[in-house]
Amino acid sequence: MMQGDHQLSELQTQIFDIFMKLDSETQVAEKKAASDRTLHARRAIEDHFEKKRLHNALIEYDFDEG
Repeated sequence: MMQGDHQLSELQTQIFDIFMKLDSETQVAEKKAASDRTLHARRAIEDHFEKKRLHNALIEYDFDEG
């Protein structure tokens, strides 16, 4: 009986380790996806402000003096 309990305990430990690894891999994937979304959002905001700045520069530019 003692050996059966030991084997069961080893099996439980192995299953737990597998679940922990899967959970860790999921967390890494979610973190990377969040980082990618943040980078995309930041670039979109930078593009927006750059377009706005260029638009204002064109409005203020005096083409007759150029």
